[in-house]
Amino acid sequence: MAKRGKGRFSDLCKFNFETLNNRKNMNIKNTFTRFARLKSNNTSTNPMNSANSVNLANRVNFLFILCLVFLLCFACGKKGDPTLKSYEKPEPPSRLRAVYRPSEVILTWDFPKNKEAAIKGFYLMRSSLKASPSGTAGWGDFEKVALIENSGRSYTDADIQNIDACKYKIISRNLRDITGKDSNILEVITKKVSAQPSGLSFKITYSTLLLAWQVAEETASCNIYKSDAKGVYPLTPLNKQPVKGNSYKDAFDPNKTVYYTVRTCSGDEVRYESPASEELQINPSELIPSSPSNLQAVATKESVVLVWNEPDETWIKGYKIYRETDKKKGFVFIGEISAPSFTDTDKPLTKRNYRVTAIGPVKESPAAEIKNIVYIKPK
Repeated sequence: MAKRGKGRFSDLCKFNFETLNNRKNMNIKNTFTRFARLKSNNTSTNPMNSANSVNLANRVNFLFILCLVFLLCFACGKKGDPTLKSYEKPEPPSRLRAVYRPSEVILTWDFPKNKEAAIKGFYLMRSSLKASPSGTAGWGDFEKVALIENSGRSYTDADIQNIDACKYKIISRNLRDITGKDSNILEVITKKVSAQPSGLSFKITYSTLLLAWQVAEETASCNIYKSDAKGVYPLTPLNKQPVKGNSYKDAFDPNKTVYYTVRTCSGDEVRYESPASEELQINPSELIPSSPSNLQAVATKESVVLVWNEPDETWIKGYKIYRETDKKKGFVFIGEISAPSFTDTDKPLTKRNYRVTAIGPVKESPAAEIKNIVYIKPK
């Protein structure tokens, strides 16, 4: 018996359909010929069969028209070759990557979004390095770790205790449970990583937030992770490339509370990271701006004009002005302004003191103060 080739079934289908299409015109032609002869024979003048000939001719005409309609309908339209798309191997995932942390391996991969509907999901496969009875180590067979849904692009393997090394690959599975080709294979060594960074702190200058930390090794690189939710961080770090040194600049948003952690890192396709540093919270409502500086006053007969230098923070919302004319009553709020100047229209006939504070997201800065302002009539 001849060996069946890979495309034997599809080729056979193609042959049958093409043969059928090629024979259609001949079948129609032969049918027309047969019916024409039959009609001619039955309508010939024969005195013995004249009555039967009419009836038979009518029947032949009916059958002729019926067969003609059937054949025309069958022959209309070009029939395409049968497709076996559902039996084809699905497209494989690509760019399998891994992040190793002491308690887990986080795997991510790529797969076209527009081809998700053609697959059920992905098989994550793992092979572990095992010691043989002779004492030498060898790789075991790949085993299924998880089935991930077709929209998934990541998986965290937390079952890595007592494993010295492991290999990973991922395979797509279509709707008929046919698996595709393997992705690239990653080898992950469960090794000791650097100590986590410590002393995470921040400083805000203008609209920039400067993060700083300490690392045990001066040459260590770091990844910075940022989140809007406490304790929940994305898989992708904030920085595009590992950060050399012990500081990082980020844009400051005065309207949002955010959280940061930092990890030391090494590697590329397989990234090895330390445990996370302590979590740093940046809560704008707790920020206190710097004080305005160089507060000055110009007194006229009708008013007092106050001017000052703005603090460095660009997230300041404005300034509040307070005036004191009576020690018993103390300072009284008299106005708020966004620009670094203010005109007090209360006539300065008696001495008064002024205070100006910068307004943060919630809290005010320490006050700048000027005393004993009064209008003195020129001599």
